[in-house]
Amino acid sequence: MIPRSVCVFTRTRLADNNAKAKTAATLSVAYQQGFNDARTRLEQDAADPLNVGIWSWDGALDSPGRAGAASVRAIPETMARETMEDGARLARCLDGVEGQVWRDGSLVASRWWLTEPSDREWTHFLRVAKAIDGPAPIKTPAPTDVALRKDLPFVDRDPANLQIMFAPHRLAMALCGVIGFFAAIEIAQIVTHERAAAAIETRIEQAIVANESAVAARRQALAAKAQIEDLSTFGDPDGGMEAMLAILEALPGEKARLNNFRLRDEQIEARLTLEDASEMDISALIAELEENSALSEVFGERVKDNIVTVRAKIQIFPSTDEANAS
Repeated sequence: MIPRSVCVFTRTRLADNNAKAKTAATLSVAYQQGFNDARTRLEQDAADPLNVGIWSWDGALDSPGRAGAASVRAIPETMARETMEDGARLARCLDGVEGQVWRDGSLVASRWWLTEPSDREWTHFLRVAKAIDGPAPIKTPAPTDVALRKDLPFVDRDPANLQIMFAPHRLAMALCGVIGFFAAIEIAQIVTHERAAAAIETRIEQAIVANESAVAARRQALAAKAQIEDLSTFGDPDGGMEAMLAILEALPGEKARLNNFRLRDEQIEARLTLEDASEMDISALIAELEENSALSEVFGERVKDNIVTVRAKIQIFPSTDEANAS
């Protein structure tokens, strides 16, 4: 926000309401003020777009000690504060005070003083602005604190500020922010997936340690290895664990092994590999799995001579806390 004390306000009328006429008007004002690096802001009247107010200031104020264009969006202090519909006021600025005359929501006259003007100075200002006609002096009003506007647009349409906002380094920073946001989401999903896999792996290892049979422990270890390497879990990991152990217990000794396991929405799919196709009685296997309280709606089919696919629905039981609450 450029302080009013270093800004110059000029009223003019455009030859036409187009970009060429606006550029010519701002260049003319900048030339008249003689700033080394002039910056300007043009504001058209709401009632008549050809009538404009042009603010100008030294561009070195935007970025002290740096040459060239500013690196921040710049707006004169008066434009950054709330407007009036009609009337005159003495507004308190960052330093000093500013006399303002408004007509139809547009600023038609502005003057800055370091200290409060006398009645004579205030009356002269109003006469020049054609806000009064009579010769009688007007008492200087008390300065008012004008709030900052809340409707300033996120994207400033002023050409100089657009060039600043969409500078290459700012676009690069915005792009890095977007990429970082989606990368964080992806990393969070990966971490959640890995934690689910680790929890299932821990349960399987505990089951292997607790199993007294070396043969059963070997089968469960093979199943655990396949589960962690080829995991697809979208559901209750505990239910998936119980379903996996039910299938492992039903396998016929060393003649079959659990090669692949999927859990999705409380539905499991297990692929069994047979060492000897004649050793597997699918009907007996399905019947045994149906009797297990962890599974229901069991279906089995032989995909190849030595490959059997089993599909079933997991029976979800309430946790101990939920059961006690019931």
